[in-house]
Amino acid sequence: MLELLKAAVRNGYADGWPEEEGEDFLAVVRGADFLLKGAVWGAIRELEKVKHWHAAAFELLQEFVPEDLLVNAAAELYHHSFFPGSHLLFVLGALLGPVADDVQEYFFKAREFFTRVVGLRYEERFREAALLAPGMPVVLVREPENKVDPSAVAVLSPWGTCLGYLRAPLASVISSRCEDGETFFACVAAILGAEYDPNERLHLKVRSGPPEGKIIMLKFLETANGAMEGLASPGLS
Repeated sequence: MLELLKAAVRNGYADGWPEEEGEDFLAVVRGADFLLKGAVWGAIRELEKVKHWHAAAFELLQEFVPEDLLVNAAAELYHHSFFPGSHLLFVLGALLGPVADDVQEYFFKAREFFTRVVGLRYEERFREAALLAPGMPVVLVREPENKVDPSAVAVLSPWGTCLGYLRAPLASVISSRCEDGETFFACVAAILGAEYDPNERLHLKVRSGPPEGKIIMLKFLETANGAMEGLASPGLS
């Protein structure tokens, strides 16, 4: 974050920020830094802290954060089952302008995006997640025989243990795209600290298409509980 903060100050953003809103300035910089690292929900939580949005905040995000990452963050909010009506979604909509029209269909079309893993509240999953590092591959596995959600997509560590799941709305989209012949690969984008909600700590970079490195698991896996259709995962580049 320090380099981004220096760049923002160097470009004059701190000068144009009201002194009494210094915490807002830092929250925007932290949010931008999280987005650049792929920690979408870390960014969302920081940007939620901003009390006064004005032109300088918009300009800072537009200068330092690629537009697609801003759309990605807005799509995470839009498709979040338990987070309706977030004021931040309206802020991002204003920031994106006409491009905001892409938010609703983002996950249906994006070739690459960032998201989080849910279900990390269990202690054994925390221990497994602690062994990961940014850039490490993980395996996405469809569970068509899952009685709770046939569209569920599990996230497995490189050594095959379950870390959690993709959120249900996103898993449904991924499953639908797989039915159309796509294959998805994923790696760890960022891991946030213990001060964050367990379901917002592990972030993935997910991409459709050929892997960037060698495939470490086959596309189809068989388990004792029945067939589990794997989406595969790339090895480290």
